[in-house]
Amino acid sequence: MRINRDTDYAIRCVLYMSGAPEKTYVISEIAKEKAIPESFLAKILQKLTKTGFLKSIRGTKGGFVLLKHPKDITLLDVVEAINGKILVNKCTTAEDRCMLIDNCPTFDIWFDIKKMIEDRLRGYEFSTLAARYADGVTSKTPSGV
Repeated sequence: MRINRDTDYAIRCVLYMSGAPEKTYVISEIAKEKAIPESFLAKILQKLTKTGFLKSIRGTKGGFVLLKHPKDITLLDVVEAINGKILVNKCTTAEDRCMLIDNCPTFDIWFDIKKMIEDRLRGYEFSTLAARYADGVTSKTPSGV
């Protein structure tokens, strides 16, 4: 699995907005604060709006607002909203099960790794990440790891 630039930018955006979830944010503010090109950010915000994380508000006081509270948004949610389902090997998806699955020595390994990644990403709520960010915690390793 690889976190692409779109996903990284979406995570930065949701993290920034999680600091004041009731606020309406404009593209230029987020772009400046999170070092994301505005045109690129606009596409990411559209995707986050279509997937139900943000609401787009039109007009002079318009912008984007979080639809869910940061405690109800996980890293897994944002990764999957931008990248799609976690995929370690295509055989781990229901649509791409191969004919050798019942006699495959590696299927269980790929499936376990996929589940481990999903579980780990699901364990990080944006409310917690935003609090760590606000407190200036810059540890590269999550606590307890």
